[in-house]
Amino acid sequence: MSVWTFLFGAERSLKRGLLLNIIGALSLCTVLAGVVLISEFNEHLEENLEDAMVDEAKEVIGQIDPALEGFGLDRNALRFQGPEGNFRYTVFAQDGTAVAGSETSDRIWQQLARLELGTPGSIVLPGDRIGLGLRVMIMGQDIYVLVSTYPKWNDETRFSKLMHEIEEEIWWVVLGVAMVIGAALFATRRSLAPLRALSEQARKIGPLAANRRLEADTVPTEFLPLIEDVNDAFDRLEQGYKAQRDFSSNVAHEIRTPIAVLKSTIDRIDDPALKETLSQDADQLERIFSQLIDLARSEAAATSEFEPVDLHALATETAMMFASDAVGRGRGLSVRGARDAQLNGNAGLLSIALGNLIRNALHYTPRHSEVEIEVLSNPAGWRVLDRGPGVPDNLKSALFERFNRGMQACASSTGSGIGLAIVKSVADCHNASVSIEDREGGGSVFSFVANDDL
Repeated sequence: MSVWTFLFGAERSLKRGLLLNIIGALSLCTVLAGVVLISEFNEHLEENLEDAMVDEAKEVIGQIDPALEGFGLDRNALRFQGPEGNFRYTVFAQDGTAVAGSETSDRIWQQLARLELGTPGSIVLPGDRIGLGLRVMIMGQDIYVLVSTYPKWNDETRFSKLMHEIEEEIWWVVLGVAMVIGAALFATRRSLAPLRALSEQARKIGPLAANRRLEADTVPTEFLPLIEDVNDAFDRLEQGYKAQRDFSSNVAHEIRTPIAVLKSTIDRIDDPALKETLSQDADQLERIFSQLIDLARSEAAATSEFEPVDLHALATETAMMFASDAVGRGRGLSVRGARDAQLNGNAGLLSIALGNLIRNALHYTPRHSEVEIEVLSNPAGWRVLDRGPGVPDNLKSALFERFNRGMQACASSTGSGIGLAIVKSVADCHNASVSIEDREGGGSVFSFVANDDL
């Protein structure tokens, strides 16, 4: 996953959609804020200019001393004569004589003469220039100060001031945008957290946990109808799955009685050869239905009923059930390994799984060889080792599928193809893994190992 995908989500994802909408709304707000900022700037520009000119006039007044020649001002100073700077200044005596500066027209003096003492007033100047006059009394004399814009207070100057204002605030704007984007990422992630929790809950629903449902306590109310519909769909699937499972189990149970009657009838046949053939077929049929019952039991196992199982004791008890058959067929059978191995599970199902592995091993291992059961403690499980022909690599996984008898592995196989599927089903409901490995010196090793404790 790339950093871009982690931050902004995959294409067409809800996360990316939310972020784009938030960023779009943020961009619109930024544009509106810029428009309002420029409008406010223009509205207050004249007011700010007037305040600045008043301050300039007061500064000049602070330098005036009527007792000195020329009020103590330098008539040739840049502020009175020079073409540079934003403002020019003209100082008048009370008789209208210009003491310093060059704005000396009669029209200007007539406007200055009407000013009230201490009250700034606008002075009309030629062109677009702006003027402000201020009348003060110093040492019993009226003094008039004119401050005018120079050069012309044009659009370029306004734009420069606007850019200056923006430059001063731009970093706050950048910081604000970054904080809003961060907040959007945080809000989006928190908003999608309930969906991630639902995904995790849905991942745990399966044949072994068909009764689990999606929790609606933590999801937004807008998703409640969807959660209810999904849970209803799970209800229907569970009912269908249970009906199919019950049907298979019932059929397997119901067929036992006819098989028993069939075997009883076969026992009354006088022809030894025919009796032997039919008895073998009846035994095979009975074994298949018995395995179907075991498979149905393993698929219906509930983890809530599991309890600690002593694997070494279980392996010993299971091996004892096959001991006489093994001896009768000229094979050995032994149990070794950890004596303190425990697994939280169903002892009956675990015994069925181990029994299937032992039965297979006794069938394929040659006479005068031994089948070994090795009990494991960390992780818990067992390994069944035989000296049979081995299993080709391309069949090691396929053999655990239903009705896969591994004909390529052994053309003489007469099994139903369910035994190892039962082992796999029992392993699945115990969160265990099954595998087949080649045994050193010939043969196979069938492993049943728990992944985690339940």
